Amino acid sequence: MKLLNLTISRVDLPVFDGEVVSVTVPGTAGEMTLLANHSAIISPLKEGTILIKKESGEDESVSITSGTLEMSDNHATILI
Repeated sequence: MKLLNLTISRVDLPVFDGEVVSVTVPGTAGEMTLLANHSAIISPLKEGTILIKKESGEDESVSITSGTLEMSDNHATILI
């Protein structure tokens, strides 16, 4: 299974950094799910929950009030 590199950071500390199967984010135009090798994108995020699916089958969630997503070269960076 191909994995996606994901980094989630707050101004004051890192929240998550690792390889994941997928990440679902609350985009301002609607919820979107990113998988490995997703096309490049930059998107604002609205209040909601980021859902992280790990290779182990375990899920992790992060609540946000807003943020920005950048995806390129199989690496997603989310600033919250």
